[in-house]
Amino acid sequence: MYELLILSVPGNVREAHLLMEMAISNCKVQTIQKSLADQLVHRDTLQLRYSCLQVEKATSKLSAAELHIGQVHMVLRQSGYNPDVGKLYI
Repeated sequence: MYELLILSVPGNVREAHLLMEMAISNCKVQTIQKSLADQLVHRDTLQLRYSCLQVEKATSKLSAAELHIGQVHMVLRQSGYNPDVGKLYI
């Protein structure tokens, strides 16, 4: 957070120069803090995008597993077995 300083009127050129340099330095610090915040947001956005890709991969694997279960179920029925009899519930 930016600190508001109560400034007195500089008494000479040296004080005025130091006051101006301090204001410029404060501005540079704020610029660096904004840049850091922007980089953190960018990093977090990339992390979110990566996590979304991981979710898509997991969803695809789950769909494939569910499809395989359906195929096994159909093969068992076609073979004369009732896959629903003696079904284990986990």
